[in-house]
Amino acid sequence: MARLAGRAKMSSSLVALAALSFFGLCGATRVRAQETGEEEKSEEPAKPAEAAGEEELEPPAPADEPSPYEHFEPIYSRWFAPGNPAGGLEPLPYEINERAEWWNPYTQNWLKGDFPILGTEDIFLALTITDRVIVGMRNVPVGSGPSGPDDDDADEDFFGDGRQSFLVNDLALSLDLFKEPQAFKPVDWRVKATGVFNYSKVETGEVGVVDVDITTGTERNWRDFALQEFIVEKHLFDISDRYDFISAEAGIIPFRSDFRGFVFDDANRGVRLSGNYDENKWQYNLLFFNMLDKDTNSGLNEFEDRGQEVYIANVYRQDFPVKGITEQLSFHFSDDHRGFEFDDNGFLVSPAPIGLAAKNKVRAFYLGWTGEGHLGWLNVTHAFYQAWGEDTNNPIAARDVDIDAQLAAVELSRDFDWLRVRVFGLYQSGDDDARDGRAGGFDSILDAPNFAGGELSFFNSQAVKLLGVNLTNAGSPLADLRSSKTQGHANFVNPGLQQIGGAVDVEITPTLKAVVGSSYLRFDNTETLETFLELPEVEREIGVEVFMGTQWRPLLTNNMIFSLGASALLPGDAFQRIYQSDQTLYSVFLATQLTF
Repeated sequence: MARLAGRAKMSSSLVALAALSFFGLCGATRVRAQETGEEEKSEEPAKPAEAAGEEELEPPAPADEPSPYEHFEPIYSRWFAPGNPAGGLEPLPYEINERAEWWNPYTQNWLKGDFPILGTEDIFLALTITDRVIVGMRNVPVGSGPSGPDDDDADEDFFGDGRQSFLVNDLALSLDLFKEPQAFKPVDWRVKATGVFNYSKVETGEVGVVDVDITTGTERNWRDFALQEFIVEKHLFDISDRYDFISAEAGIIPFRSDFRGFVFDDANRGVRLSGNYDENKWQYNLLFFNMLDKDTNSGLNEFEDRGQEVYIANVYRQDFPVKGITEQLSFHFSDDHRGFEFDDNGFLVSPAPIGLAAKNKVRAFYLGWTGEGHLGWLNVTHAFYQAWGEDTNNPIAARDVDIDAQLAAVELSRDFDWLRVRVFGLYQSGDDDARDGRAGGFDSILDAPNFAGGELSFFNSQAVKLLGVNLTNAGSPLADLRSSKTQGHANFVNPGLQQIGGAVDVEITPTLKAVVGSSYLRFDNTETLETFLELPEVEREIGVEVFMGTQWRPLLTNNMIFSLGASALLPGDAFQRIYQSDQTLYSVFLATQLTF
């Protein structure tokens, strides 16, 4: 009995302890609710304080620290932070972003498309001002003036002083007005215009270089203004709920037809139909260009018809045939029927002032296969083009010719943390018989390849003249004997090119990058040169090129870029014989680009 009484007393003690704990928990919960300004809701409605005979509780004083829920308060516009005045004149500063200032491109800016304009929720304006200045010196082969070469060290009187200095300043203003942001879906419509003012100055060592009139001397100052871009774009319709779409553009349209610009890279008058499919795995373009002529010295568009039509169709497929690689197929057709034309300096550019001086037409087709991406740690770029068609009255062949030419290029690279090592090769087929009616030398429509050394490369960046035409044109590595890349006809009776080389890209700091490289160049076939120059047994070796450059972005953005580049060509046997000199050719430049 004593044992049972002891158990009963223990049980009643546990029940009492549990009851005290329960009511104590309820009291503590109520106190915490009062301290946080919250009150637990009971299942029965609470009685008013007066009816309960209690004094009304005062609301708690606001806490010193802000509520964690303040950023979830509803706002009148999705473009501004909470608390902004209803007028929407200027967004308030918030914890991460700085206060918007119209003159500062690094903060949220009305002029940079960050906020809607005209009191709307979906119309934006983006203003961009870019000033690019390039100064430099170069030594390139030029013909001597009527008085002979000024350089006493020149090997022959036929070639004169090739030293030149130059300055180029392009000031561009771009206005982009569009509806809807460009985050996940394309714009509903867009109107964009870009005007470019150009000033250039060239000083040479010979007369007859800057102008056909030798009385103008050895210096040229040139000013030009052009509407370089004018686009009207309309989003036609969506074809899936993943923002796959079809859109159309018309006007002066910038377009690069492949990854590196081997065949066509220009801004010209035309129309474009573009879109994507299957969650953006496919992209495609259909374009027609009714080409405008170019200013000789600035390279900008003129409001003059060139007499050339270009048709382009291409399609891209991402992650094909394996992940990391994007492959592309493209088709180009160029119908160039330009008649007699003298450039802005008085030199004949169409037809080329060599051989048969008769009007010619070039109808060229291109079928291309290119790709870019990576296979594991290996970065890959490749390109192959087959060209065919016809050229009537080719100046060098002095007859009609059928085009059958090829271009191939490959670049392989690997990244080692802050270092990228690249190897590259390019093949441009050359014509093996200038008189047989077959044109086997490849030429582009209007190329601007970002390949090998790019703008750092001497052979790619400089126009190397040869008896009224260019062995290679500025901005193109192709040895095509063309009178002008922008104003002359494509020429498929040419010596072609073989190039192999390597380079190292070094990220010295997050703001400073350096590039060092070299390549070996030779002609693919010299029979065309032998016929053109009436010079037997021309060797194939052009020479060895070295190049280097640095780029400094002090603000870690593209708003301020400083570049320095230098390149040199050490002539090989063929180059020395053609130009009758073993003098090293070089180019040095300093470029600044400021963008708002």
